[in-house]
Amino acid sequence: MLELLSVVMVGIGLGKLVVEVINVGNELLDGRTLNSNLQWMGGRFSELGYVIGRAVIIRDDLREIASAVREALRRKPRWLVISGGLGPTHDDMTLEGVAKALGRRMKVNTEALEMVVEHYEKRMAEKVIERIELTRERIKMAILPEGAKPLRNRIGTAPGVLLKSNSTKIVCLPGVPREMQDIFNNELIPMLIKESKGGKIVMKHVEVEGVLESSMAPLLVEVMQVFKGLYVKSNPKGVEDGKSIVSVDFMADERKGGEKLVNEAVNYFNERLKELKRREEV
Repeated sequence: MLELLSVVMVGIGLGKLVVEVINVGNELLDGRTLNSNLQWMGGRFSELGYVIGRAVIIRDDLREIASAVREALRRKPRWLVISGGLGPTHDDMTLEGVAKALGRRMKVNTEALEMVVEHYEKRMAEKVIERIELTRERIKMAILPEGAKPLRNRIGTAPGVLLKSNSTKIVCLPGVPREMQDIFNNELIPMLIKESKGGKIVMKHVEVEGVLESSMAPLLVEVMQVFKGLYVKSNPKGVEDGKSIVSVDFMADERKGGEKLVNEAVNYFNERLKELKRREEV
């Protein structure tokens, strides 16, 4: 079942706003892990009118992290996005490095701690764990630099983090791709759109029942390839009455025929979705 829920107008920027990215992790430098996060973020920023001016990969080293953050801030990018190193282990030290660069203390953030506890409560309800034990390692994920705002992680445990240093906003995201993408889509993109100036985006929200997000992913890419200037975002909502629910947002710039583009894209998506459902039923 496909249902059109709403049409809203939100602000979006059209200028090339500069972003810098720091990817943290030994595994990115010793060949164990491909840096897919940078490629994914580059695509999202580009679609929203931002450009990554510089990206670096550094090791899990406190001094290197602090040095990279200071160097980036000297260039005054609009956004500095850091991925990796938010977990509970001793070598997850990104936030400590950011605090060192900013000259801020680290302290337990009440809101972040609530998010961590909520995650473990959910795991206990799912019978994955028997009880909630706030160990030092788990509390560590709620220790943030002073003045930081936690960003909800719907997939994993460690919250993302938002800070500001003069004219630069700093966002720290988990290194696990699914967690990074979840926070980016649900927390960062709305901020990017709200901050940008000079235009508007037309958005249509569609809810899809009975098709897995992974099955739908190639179709979403196809829609964006057919309708240039369109941004499509999917977000799984869970399962209802035995059927998966996936929310899909279609967005385009109003000044570039956005309303017509979005309407045509939604119609195209509807028809192709019917074909996809028929193939899956065979």
